[in-house]
Amino acid sequence: MKKLLLIALVVLSAAGLHAQSKTTGVVNLLAGMTAKLDLNNTTSTATLTFTGPSDRWYALQFGSFVQGDGMEAGKDVVYYNGTTLVDAVHNGVGVTPSTDAVNNWTVTSNTVAAGTRTIVATRAFNTGDTNDYTFVYSDANIDFAYARSASVSFSLAYHQNNRGYAINKTFSCIPPDAATASAQSFCGAATVSNLIATGATGATFNWYAAATGGTALAGTTALTSATYYVSQTVDACESARIPVGVTVTTVAQPTAAATQQFCSESTVANLSATGTGTINWYAAPTGGSPLAGITVLTAGNYYVSQTVGTCESTRATVAVSYVPLATPTTADNTQEFCSGATVSDLSATALSGAQLHWYVVPTGGADLPADMGLATTTYYVSQTLGNCVSERLPIEVTVTAVPGPSTANETQAFCEGATLADLDINTTTGTTLKWHLATGGAELPATTVMLNGTAYNATQHIGECESPAQTINVIINPIPAAPGGVETQQFTAGETIADFQISVFIGAEITWYMLNDAGDLVEVGTDTVLADGEMYHVTQTINGCESEMLMITADEVLSTSDFELKNLVAFPNPANDFVTISNNTALSEAAVFNMLGQKVISQKAQGEKIEINVSQLPAGSYSIKVITAKGTSASLKIMKQ
Repeated sequence: MKKLLLIALVVLSAAGLHAQSKTTGVVNLLAGMTAKLDLNNTTSTATLTFTGPSDRWYALQFGSFVQGDGMEAGKDVVYYNGTTLVDAVHNGVGVTPSTDAVNNWTVTSNTVAAGTRTIVATRAFNTGDTNDYTFVYSDANIDFAYARSASVSFSLAYHQNNRGYAINKTFSCIPPDAATASAQSFCGAATVSNLIATGATGATFNWYAAATGGTALAGTTALTSATYYVSQTVDACESARIPVGVTVTTVAQPTAAATQQFCSESTVANLSATGTGTINWYAAPTGGSPLAGITVLTAGNYYVSQTVGTCESTRATVAVSYVPLATPTTADNTQEFCSGATVSDLSATALSGAQLHWYVVPTGGADLPADMGLATTTYYVSQTLGNCVSERLPIEVTVTAVPGPSTANETQAFCEGATLADLDINTTTGTTLKWHLATGGAELPATTVMLNGTAYNATQHIGECESPAQTINVIINPIPAAPGGVETQQFTAGETIADFQISVFIGAEITWYMLNDAGDLVEVGTDTVLADGEMYHVTQTINGCESEMLMITADEVLSTSDFELKNLVAFPNPANDFVTISNNTALSEAAVFNMLGQKVISQKAQGEKIEINVSQLPAGSYSIKVITAKGTSASLKIMKQ
């Protein structure tokens, strides 16, 4: 019998996926007789599919040989004997093969259809039996020889011309099943390398733009929304292609100013960008995680993207820089105020549109309300413009507190003609006292005559600073008229002031005065003994107000010597410029007194007449005391026009 050669085929695993498998495909031997050999490198298993007439034996030899030498002794051979596939070995040309002690072929199928029997059997590449041919998966081809009985018989009969060789039958791969892949969605600049498919272990996946033809797309090829096709290649054998729907969503970058400036410490939340999705800020142009909004910014580049749905845009670059807001300015870093000044009185100049804020500390703290009272200390002012806050400018503030005047009696009584200067009020050394009506108005001079029932305010001043006001309510009492009475009254020796006849108001206080040697009026008692020619002055006081004086000249009842002044006269009376005093005896001196008893003119005399110049005296009533050469005195009353 001649040897038969068989080509190997690689089959897939039990799961139906071909992995590291190749086949000879169906090899036509004789009419109605074929052979196909599959090799599976994963399982190291050879599968033989062998057909021939169902009514006779047929045999196949495989190995590596040239035509004519295949049926030599020791060559591996299998044949169908009417019952099963027999594992045998050649004993030589024309010699009946001997059966192997162990049949290493396992028949998995033995069927007959239309007179043709098909047998499927498997065995290991290397059975360990020296009689069996060892299949080598890396071999590119295989040789086989074949023969069948010439007659209907299942005995090993002569095959006549029913024999032949099939030399160098090449192996070809068995395409694996199609890969598995579902529709896929991508964001932005996805490429073919981002597509996903699954298949056999170790498979290589190829993506195409068409269902057939063309070349596989490079992994760097940018994806678009389209249908792509994928195959898998196992052991250089490529499967059929399946379609995969791909959707690519491109999200535009958000809109953001390429340069953003800040004037004080800011955070990521202060960065500005707009878009239709969620804004994301990063510290790098690619990779990394979005920055938290509370992340403090530093000068440098930041990167912004937006996310719409599950897709994120590429990142735009934003350069961050800091330009500090200038501090406010002031023309006076040392400012002076009076007590009662508030924060609103402090002076500083802000930028246009900026707001000033005042503090009592150089950093931190709360800004001060505008109506807060000032104290002598350092204040600090900053300005804000938008979200920008400047550094603080120090301003030294001095507050002058002026104490108010005080009084023991806020209601005070006075007599007619009293002025503001007469008010009883305590002042502080170094201050200036000013008066105003309690109802307001201009400053009043201290010589202002006070009005009954009026309230006056007194304030103290140091420079431009004014104290709180002290209010004094004023009562003005009228000055009573002078007591009534004859201006020259006679007396007898030994009588006293109490003997004068005067009229006064009921309840009035009576006070008597006389001139002393110094020419001053001094109070005297009513028990004072009267002296001839002496002038006595009397007042009446009601509610503390003393009247004008009534001057009474004492005229003693005459003795002989008193006739020296009985002819005493003064003319003209009233007088304008001069008044002449005339008597019947010689005069030595004359003195003019006003109604307060004050001596206003004193003049020596010689002879019986004396002329006195009264032109400089104010108009009014005056008393002239005349003394004779003998020392007798008398008084006359004149009017000055």
